Amino acid sequence: MRSIILFSIIILLLNGCSEYSSSKIQLQFLHFWTEPSQQQLIDSLITEFEKSNPSISIEQIPVQWSEGRTKLLLAHSSGKPPDITHLGIEWAQEFIDHDIFSPIDQVDSIPKQCLDQITGRDGKLYCQPWTMNTRAMILTHDVSKLSSDTVTWDIIISKLHQGQKFGLNSSEPHNVTKKYLPILWSSGSLLFQKLPFSSTCDEKLLIGLRLLRELKKYSRIEQSRKLDEYLVKGSVQIAMSGQWILPELKLIPHRVLPQIPGTSGLSILSGDCIGISKQSKNKKEAFLFLKFLTQYARVKELCLALNDIGLPANEGSWNDPDFYRNEDQSHFTKQCKSSIFLPSPSYFLDAEQILEDHIMRFVYDDMNEYEMQRSLQVQLQELENKKGS
Repeated sequence: MRSIILFSIIILLLNGCSEYSSSKIQLQFLHFWTEPSQQQLIDSLITEFEKSNPSISIEQIPVQWSEGRTKLLLAHSSGKPPDITHLGIEWAQEFIDHDIFSPIDQVDSIPKQCLDQITGRDGKLYCQPWTMNTRAMILTHDVSKLSSDTVTWDIIISKLHQGQKFGLNSSEPHNVTKKYLPILWSSGSLLFQKLPFSSTCDEKLLIGLRLLRELKKYSRIEQSRKLDEYLVKGSVQIAMSGQWILPELKLIPHRVLPQIPGTSGLSILSGDCIGISKQSKNKKEAFLFLKFLTQYARVKELCLALNDIGLPANEGSWNDPDFYRNEDQSHFTKQCKSSIFLPSPSYFLDAEQILEDHIMRFVYDDMNEYEMQRSLQVQLQELENKKGS
């Protein structure tokens, strides 16, 4: 009898363990932070979360940025989408318009620049901003002696006349937009700042194109990585770049400008956000993980550990002394605050391709400013008419 009772107890314990294991909730997390240093931090965050929430496990779905939007759309049209999706905030509107994400009720301290990107037509918020970054203008070697507060395009052009070189991007998807639009905006153009995009192809664009024409006389035209290398070596002394370049600049004379020269001072804001799938069966747990990932102190730690992801997408960043700890960091933070996201309709990538094709044709003298302005306006209008915008 004693043996039978003992055996029964063992069976009950085993069944209890089995039920506990099967009740553990697994969340799928699709993310793009796959570089070794980024992946290491993601792994450590998940370990910390699972330790604090033993009833939840996180399955990672790492994706390369090069696979981008297509991979995301496939994942969410598969019938079994990931519970939590990390994506570029510039892509969020397309996913919101396609009713892919659940509304998020508790979103705090969002920078005003991010709000339009994550708001649906019903006025609800559908993603939690995570990080944000921008491109700033950087002066190196002899040109770095210029005062960052008084640099104008006239001063830059006078330096170019003396033999210095400006770095302009060659044809490179997305980077052409990020590197050239701030230059065009600096003369008053609103190109791609509002919808419909075709309405921004006005006379003010011509002024920006004339500035660009003057700059390209004294420029080296290369891909982004090469331009960064040239900035460090000194074969280019003025160019746009991101915060990731700062470690390479430590041993050379350099200066980061707190805003783009010219009338607007604006650069383009980029960033990351996180959404919860509308089809997720575990929204409560997914929201718990989302809040864990986007908690300010935790994101700040990530940003300070990784040079290439910028600032937490949180109003707290603007007054945090750790993001003003030296002139370089301070000026990137100021430029980030003076930057904007581009409107992101569902046809944005098609519009961007048209824009980048026209910019590069202008840079390579395939069309003049009048031809570019008119052709760009016509092709954008055709796209907008086709998409019903």
